[in-house]
This record gives sequence, C-alpha cells and structure tokens, in this order.
Amino acid sequence: MNNVFGRMQPVFEWITNLAALNITWLVFNLPIAYLSLLLVLVEHTSQILMIILTIVVFSPFLLFPATTAMFGVVRKWFMKEEIKIVQSFWKFYKENYKRSLFGGFFLSFLWLVGVVDFLYIKSDVSFVNFIVLFILAFLFLYTLYFFSDTVHTESKLTQSLKNVLIITIANPIFSFGIVVICIIVLYVSISYLPFLIILFTGPIIAILGFYGYQKVFTTILNVQK
Repeated sequence: MNNVFGRMQPVFEWITNLAALNITWLVFNLPIAYLSLLLVLVEHTSQILMIILTIVVFSPFLLFPATTAMFGVVRKWFMKEEIKIVQSFWKFYKENYKRSLFGGFFLSFLWLVGVVDFLYIKSDVSFVNFIVLFILAFLFLYTLYFFSDTVHTESKLTQSLKNVLIITIANPIFSFGIVVICIIVLYVSISYLPFLIILFTGPIIAILGFYGYQKVFTTILNVQK
C-alpha cells in the first residue's frame, strides 16, 4: 500500500501544482474572468462586441502580465527547478509587467481586429471562413510563443516580436499540432468539463505553448550553429 501511495505522490503533486497555478492566474484576472463568463451568456452581437472591447482594454493591464507570470512558472518546471508557485508567480509578474503591458497593447489590438472580422465578415463561402479561422489560430499560436519568448529570452520587445514571428512560422506542421491540441483542451473545458477552467486549463495550455516554443527555438539555434 505504501508503495502504491509512493508512486502516486508525484501525480498528486502535479495536480496540486497545476491547480495552485491556475487559481493564482485566475485571481489576477478576476475582472476578465467575469467578463468572459458574461460573454458566454449574452446573445446579441452588440453586447458581445461591448464585452470584447472591455476585455481588450483590460487585457494589457491584467491578462498579459498574469499570463506571462504563469509561463514563467511553467518554464521553471521545464528546467526542473523547485519553486514556490505563488511567490514565483508574483516575482515574474513584477519583473515582466512593463514588457507584458506594451506587448499586450500590440497583441490586444490584433486580437480585436481578428475577432471583429470573425463576427462581421462571416461568409457562406467556406473558404473565407477558413481563412479567418486560420488567421485567428495563427494569432493564438503567436501569442503563446510571445509569452514563452518573454520569459525565456532577454531581447527587447520589438526584437522579441520579430523573433516570435519567425519561430511561429519556422515549423508550421508541428506548431499547427500544438494549436489543435490547445483548441481541443479549450473546447472540452468550456463545453464538457468547466471545472477544468478553474483548476487546470491555463497551465495545461501554457505547458503546451512553452513546449512548442522551446522545441522550435532549440531547433533554430541548432541550425544556426
């Protein structure tokens, strides 16, 4: 029996760490979490746009710094470092706030344009819908890699945005697989297992995003040697 519990202990630790990180991330994003819940409940396009606009306004100040901090903790996990989650989260939050803020202004604008296009430029032509969804998927991947690059390198913001673009398109098939898995996680969390949103969804996507970024980033470095 003790042997069984000994084998299960790492699993319990991982579950606890994921939940602690996700809850910490949500606490720092309470206004956006509340607005996102409203977004699911409203039906009229005008209400949806108003909520989306409010989320976009808040995102550079709340969502981007908090998500960068979450990616910072995930990076430490990849480096197999023992850390205290809440203390480390707060440390990464403060260290990267300014960079996340200005990067958030740029990316929030792109997301606003992309979502408005999706809502208003819907077409019966499946090809047009495919193009819009492809752009949003690309932007989703670019955003994940931006968070990863922010905590993994010390390059200036403008250079980081350029580097992330290169990393995003460097291995499209692999990166597309990362996006598909992340979308599946989001879909299952929202549609079938909403408790995952409270406990696990954020860190799981951060782990997938950083794994994809690190894989492509390392490949590029090896090619340049």
